Amino acid sequence: MKKDNLHRVVVLIPTHLDALDTDLAATLRHNAEVLHDYPLEVILPDSCNPGWYQAFFQQNKIEGRVRLVRADYFGSSAAVNKMGMDPAFYRMYADYDYMLICHLDAWIFKDDLRAWMAKGYDFVGAPLFLPDLGRGRFLKRMAPFGGNGGLSLRRISTCIRVLETFKPRPNPLRIAQALWFLAINRRFDLAAILTRALREVLRDWRGTCSKYNIYEDVFFTIVAKLLGARIRIPRSWEARLFSCEVNYKLLQTESLGLSSPLGIHGYDKYVDPDFLTYVQGFFDRKRKIYDLESPLDKPVVSVILIVKDLTKHGRIDSFDQALMSVVHQTYEKVEAVIVDGASTDDTLSLLRQRYGHLANVSIYSKADRSVWEAMSNGVAFSTGDLIAIMNSDDYFCTPNALALMVDRLVKTSSDWVFGSTLLISSDGNMPFPTYLPSVMNCFGIVHQSTLFKKSVIETIKPFDSGHITAENFLFVAALAAGFKAAQVQECLVHYRTGGLSTTQYSGVNYDRTVADYVRYLKKVTSIGFYLTDDEISRLYGFRGAQGQGFVTFLRTIMKIQDPRLRNLFLRACWNQIRSTGIGWLIKRKIRLLVMR
Repeated sequence: MKKDNLHRVVVLIPTHLDALDTDLAATLRHNAEVLHDYPLEVILPDSCNPGWYQAFFQQNKIEGRVRLVRADYFGSSAAVNKMGMDPAFYRMYADYDYMLICHLDAWIFKDDLRAWMAKGYDFVGAPLFLPDLGRGRFLKRMAPFGGNGGLSLRRISTCIRVLETFKPRPNPLRIAQALWFLAINRRFDLAAILTRALREVLRDWRGTCSKYNIYEDVFFTIVAKLLGARIRIPRSWEARLFSCEVNYKLLQTESLGLSSPLGIHGYDKYVDPDFLTYVQGFFDRKRKIYDLESPLDKPVVSVILIVKDLTKHGRIDSFDQALMSVVHQTYEKVEAVIVDGASTDDTLSLLRQRYGHLANVSIYSKADRSVWEAMSNGVAFSTGDLIAIMNSDDYFCTPNALALMVDRLVKTSSDWVFGSTLLISSDGNMPFPTYLPSVMNCFGIVHQSTLFKKSVIETIKPFDSGHITAENFLFVAALAAGFKAAQVQECLVHYRTGGLSTTQYSGVNYDRTVADYVRYLKKVTSIGFYLTDDEISRLYGFRGAQGQGFVTFLRTIMKIQDPRLRNLFLRACWNQIRSTGIGWLIKRKIRLLVMR
């Protein structure tokens, strides 16, 4: 009889700790929540007291249990390896088809265990990599097969069979594949070591594994495969979709995009804290919000308008123009969400008097510490599927703006859409050089001319990120992750220069703005692996091309080994030359680079 899901796989968490600190407890709680469909066991040495875990499970309403095993299974890497190489350990779980080994330094992003079990592999773990010796892109160093055991899915019957019946005999095809991999990486020293080790394993495989402390994951996925065992493992390119360990950030930003692996192992050792915090929140929210969203047909659009002390600053008339440009849109499903940041003048009463009677206008008042917190409040107050944000002194220049953006977004199944902008200033009007790749240089798009799925904003949470250019962080994060963007060619917004953005990003705040730009580029892309902070800072507003010359600027970009990321910067640079002329490289004429 075919086993149901509850009896197909058991989640095992081995540890020698009597109790967990706050961080590890949070990890266990999170992983148990994501994998709540499956039996969960904490494996402890019989010298430990299981009381803390039993109380933890009860307090957090987790269907978990504790299993005490031999104390000599713990205490060192060799001891844990002994457990993984002991058929008796696997027989404890003979009622299950699979076990998921999930160490406490593993973080689970999503539950797709059923899909992985359906593939029929015997062992799936994070890809293995050669050390970085500066010899080409990291993917070249990813072994063609092999898997780490810290977060691994294992077919129990196969592990027992291999451990009990393994009779090593060379597999010429696999050995040739391994030697070729080492040869193209010029690791002839390792090829010689591998050849000698295989000769020893052929004579006495258990003694050799014990002598060199060959971990059980290396035994199952490399030694056993090279020496003829019948064990199915995926190629590393597929296995990276299950689990990552070394080079996780590179794999996520350069090849996985919006698709996280099932989980990562060794997050405390191999993942920098800023990126780890970001992706943990990002994929948790994406799983609960974006992934559950139905396709949009006739979405409701919420246009958020942030205001504060309009009377004091003499902006009543400009705000009226902004609001009326929303109210008079031809798209029928629009709500205007006015968020007053606890004005100290008569702004709130004036808003209610003038606009409180309008059916599609909602007025809220909530104190905030920044314009970004006000925008975050606006997103929370909104009820629409799509979000637009209009400043109090800017406005839609056509009543069809939202209709054009919604139509484009729906027809292309995109996650966000943007249009062109006309800059209005006392010196005259000029088109803003709208170009998507230029957001990588903190330029390219004015946020008032964008329309985002609310689920994307709630997944990225740009306005709660603490970044100075939070709107550009939203653009970069969306572009880097792979959220689909579409463009409307028409001019949609008139943007008055000289407002908050001009003062917030330039002048005395300029250095802080550049430093923050460097921080979020390093957080959501792999650029920090290739460029120094100083080199990254020169990309801001194309200032490196202006200050040090185009050739040096181009050489900096060419250091980036991620082809997609490098191409974005090259396209942005070329568009800037094309739109402003070669004189841009010589003279600092574009004073709008620090404006949004």
